[in-house]
Amino acid sequence: MVPVDNARRVCQRCVLPESDLFPLDATGTCRICRTPSLLKHITAVANEEDLERIIARTRQEGRHRPFDCAVAWSGGRDSTFMLQQLVRRHGLRCAAIFGTTPFTPEQIIQNVRSISRELGLQLIEVQSLPNHREVAAFCLREYLRTGKPILINLACAPCKFINREIFRFADRLGIRTIFYGGNRYEYFPSGPASIDINARNRYSFFTMLGDNLRRVGKGLATVLDSPSLLRYGFTFFGASIPYINQYSIYLRLRYPSIARYDYYHYADWDEDRVSSVLRDLHWKLPEGCNSTWRADCVFEAVKNKAFQSRLGFTYTEALFSNLIRAGKITRELAMTRLRKERISEARLEVALKICGMPPDSIGKVEDGEEGCETGPP
Repeated sequence: MVPVDNARRVCQRCVLPESDLFPLDATGTCRICRTPSLLKHITAVANEEDLERIIARTRQEGRHRPFDCAVAWSGGRDSTFMLQQLVRRHGLRCAAIFGTTPFTPEQIIQNVRSISRELGLQLIEVQSLPNHREVAAFCLREYLRTGKPILINLACAPCKFINREIFRFADRLGIRTIFYGGNRYEYFPSGPASIDINARNRYSFFTMLGDNLRRVGKGLATVLDSPSLLRYGFTFFGASIPYINQYSIYLRLRYPSIARYDYYHYADWDEDRVSSVLRDLHWKLPEGCNSTWRADCVFEAVKNKAFQSRLGFTYTEALFSNLIRAGKITRELAMTRLRKERISEARLEVALKICGMPPDSIGKVEDGEEGCETGPP
C-alpha cells in the first residue's frame, strides 16, 4: 500500500498513481512506461568522454583568468555534489554563485557558507527579485481563486532572474563556462514540470524559439482570462522568455562567448554517491524537510500540493517513477520511501506563512487525501 492520494491504482512498473492524464491499461501499466519515446531522456547513459572534453575545454578557457568556471549553486543536493566534483574530482577553479529567495531555508544558507569555506571557494550570493514574496503571494491567491495550475508556476517567476545575475557575474569576472545542476530524471512529459522530450535537442536555438512562441501564446491566453496578471507583466515576461533557463535565446545572444552546460547531462548521477559526499561536507537537512530532493526551497511543498491536486500525483512520485524506469532505484524501495518522503506539512505551513496565507489555505482546492492501491485492474 503506497500512501499517496485518492484511492487509485498505481502503475505496476513505476509508482505513478492512475490519473486522467495517465490512465492504466489492462495490464496496470501507465502510458509513460509503455511508450519508449517518453523514456529516452532518462535511459540515456552517462557520457564521460564528452564530460572530460568539456572539462578540458573549460580548463583551457580559464587559462590566464581568475576562474575556470562559474557554478550555479542552489545549495540543494545535486548542485552541491556537482560543485564538489568540479572542485575535487576535476580540479577546476570555481566561482560559486549561490541564488537565494525568500523561500530558501536558513539551514541551506548555512550549508552553503560552510561548504564554501571547506572547498576554498569564492562565494557570490545573488538574490531573486525584491518583489518575489509579493509576486508569490499574489499568484497563490489567484490560484486559490481560479484553480489554474499555471499560476503556481508563475509564483516562481522571480527565481528565473537569478539566471540573469549568474551571467552578469560570470561576464564581469571574465568567466567563459557556467555549469548548472539540472537532473534529467526530474524531466516529465506533463504538468508543471513538462518538457518537449520529443525534440532532437530541446535546448537548440530553434527548439527554444518554438518554445518561446508557445509561451507567448499561452501567456496571452492567461492574461485574457486573468487581466490582473498585468500588474507583474515585466516579471512574468522576463521569467518566461529571456531568463527562462540558461539556454534562452536572449542569454545566448547577450553572452555569446559564455558556454553553459548541465553537468548531469554528461556525468552519471548516483544517489548513494551523492549522499556520501553530502555527509562528508556536513550538509544538513533543513528543519521540517523529509527528503534531500528540493530541500533548498520550502515553496516546493506548495507546488507539490498543487501538482497533486490538479494532476493526481506529486513531483516526488514522478521523480521516483523516472528513477525506477532508469534502473536507479527499485519499485519496492520507491514505495517504501514514498511513505516517508511525502509533502511536508511543516514546510507547506512555512511557505504559506511567508506568503501571508493561513496554514489551511491551500486545502481550499484539495479534493481530500486517501490511500492508493497497487493491484492490477
